[in-house]
Amino acid sequence: MEGKEAASEKLIRQSQSLCAGEQDYVNRRKRVVLESLNSLEMNCTQDSVPHIALLASGGGQRAAVALVGSVYQMEKEGLLDTVLYLGGVSGSTWSMASLYSDPEWSTNMDRTLSRLSGPGVDLEKALAWLTERAKEEDFSLTDIWGVLTSAGIMKQMDLRRLSDEASRNATNPYPVYSAIEKHWKWFEVSPHEAGFTEMGLFVQTSLLGSKFENGELLEKKPEMDMVKLQGLCVGVCVCCVFSLLTKQVLPLIMKWEWGTTTNFLYQYQDSTVPPCLHSKDKFHLVDAGLLINVAYPSFLGDKRDIDLIIAPEYSAGNMFEVPDYAAELKRPFPEIDNQVLEDRDWPKDCYVFEGKGKEPTIIYMPLFNRQNCEAKMEEFSTFQRPFNQEKINVLVETAKANIRNNKETLLREINKAVLRRQNKRCVCGGIK
Repeated sequence: MEGKEAASEKLIRQSQSLCAGEQDYVNRRKRVVLESLNSLEMNCTQDSVPHIALLASGGGQRAAVALVGSVYQMEKEGLLDTVLYLGGVSGSTWSMASLYSDPEWSTNMDRTLSRLSGPGVDLEKALAWLTERAKEEDFSLTDIWGVLTSAGIMKQMDLRRLSDEASRNATNPYPVYSAIEKHWKWFEVSPHEAGFTEMGLFVQTSLLGSKFENGELLEKKPEMDMVKLQGLCVGVCVCCVFSLLTKQVLPLIMKWEWGTTTNFLYQYQDSTVPPCLHSKDKFHLVDAGLLINVAYPSFLGDKRDIDLIIAPEYSAGNMFEVPDYAAELKRPFPEIDNQVLEDRDWPKDCYVFEGKGKEPTIIYMPLFNRQNCEAKMEEFSTFQRPFNQEKINVLVETAKANIRNNKETLLREINKAVLRRQNKRCVCGGIK
């Protein structure tokens, strides 16, 4: 049976530390970050490069479009190359998939921005992709959502595989996509690994979807493309536009399931794996925004050892559901100032939550705020048809303005992150 030669190799990694592939990529990316920090006249060495993550919230097409505006302006302000990681959930993963289709996107944001104004993908091409997926045993709503977001909103059909990025030159921040297993277990996917964050159980991304039993590879299957990966991450967020293609896709729908993929933990013998996971040969992934609408879980604690999180907020809800989650898992998280909760309906454009010890500092930046009150959230609600060009332009310009207006705050906190990393190095006698 295919895969028997690999059976003796330990294919499931159990650890709360980085895999070798991600560590190598991050080390190469740090050289880019170091050069950027030096250009900003920050006193930094290779050993004191801070771990900065840009974590974008969900929010459907609003988040997808606004994230493009945010990273565009960060690049123009010379800030993007200070970022080591880019993490997303739900709508922001649509942008991530689109961004990383260009191996050098972080040095040329104009191409990504122009794609939002492009002609889109022919319906026939999208349906042809669905027709091929319908032949597969795990064809589900995941495929419908993926093609709707890729073709209908991000205006491209990206057929590459995420693991392709593992061998690219590290000119971009390291990407981490997030979803949740339907029993509310956080699931992350990066170019090197996919797996359960809390349990620290991972499999190579190229093997996600292959058949396993008790940790052994029984049958290797082709890795999913980025269209399907977007479907895994977006879950219910695009059900509002489903009606646009109902007549065309309805004959293809064979079973109505969320995010079905083969379970690499099937019959895996380990006490950390709950029965709801190891007893089934498949599991279901849904929109991580249903649990926490920002990818915090993947970036808290020692694994990625984050100093600073830049958190642009594109969602319509409260992104600070996470403190209780972090406390339950004993993960460090800074204290949230009550002021931001009181300001929820009329927020400022930027808040800083200072991290202490192992807690990362968080720069929280609501998209709609009292500084740009002419832009109204209700005009850009999550559940509506794809935005017209006028709405896309407004979102992009609003997101760009938020970065531009808070450049000094970003620079100040980035510099403090450098000092923080230097202090860690002095205390620990070394650094990751």
